[in-house]
Amino acid sequence: MTTGIRVMDRGANRVLEYGLRAVRDPDLVPDFVRALPACTDGSIAAFDADGTLWTDDVADDFTTWMIGRGEVPGDGWAEYMRIYRDDPPAGCRHLLTLYEGKDIGVVRERVEHWWLHHAKRRWILEVVEALHHVARKGYGLWIVSGTPTDFLLPLERMFGVERIVGMDFELEDGIVTGRHAGISCAGQGKAEKLLQLAGGRRVALCCGNGSLDGPMMEIAGQAWSVYPDPAFEAFSHARGWPVLRRPSGFVEEEKFL
Repeated sequence: MTTGIRVMDRGANRVLEYGLRAVRDPDLVPDFVRALPACTDGSIAAFDADGTLWTDDVADDFTTWMIGRGEVPGDGWAEYMRIYRDDPPAGCRHLLTLYEGKDIGVVRERVEHWWLHHAKRRWILEVVEALHHVARKGYGLWIVSGTPTDFLLPLERMFGVERIVGMDFELEDGIVTGRHAGISCAGQGKAEKLLQLAGGRRVALCCGNGSLDGPMMEIAGQAWSVYPDPAFEAFSHARGWPVLRRPSGFVEEEKFL
């Protein structure tokens, strides 16, 4: 039986519902993850978000919700879809332009509300259990994603994540400029940003689901390919990475309807 997991935010005195299993199943942890030694050197376990922790897309789902509320202009959505189709890293950067002029404090308030009431992620439970397992072994949990960092901040409270590494909004006096700050966290940029922020800490495990994750997976001591498409599954097998194959009947979310 599954129900929502309740995570108490005592400071705000409210209960957060995230649609996870109330009763966890550690048997879902794969053997190669169980075999990782206890961490004694501050190593990092890095997880992609969209397509790896869950099958849907936070950046798209939150943004369409904001468009529906009239808080983000919808006239730029088609252009974002076109750019992403042709060049996914450029698309990840372009999404930030839709938030130009927004107060970052307001954006973060909306993110909290969305996760609390609307997120309803389709979690990949094997990965969720692996995340809990490596945390118990002492690894620092990092989420590395092309999604805007601020959209994923609730994961810090949900899982005890040490750091969210995503696409950072450039801010001027707390207002979103529509540009990204720092390294563009998509494709090769994921690996570059992870290495820069890790500051010499070892990346012991990296989990991802597609070609945009490949560069950061290649820097890890152990990579894990989750629900890959056929091309990335072949890429993963060629490198000897374990693969969590898509279950029977799995239908990939269609981004370009």
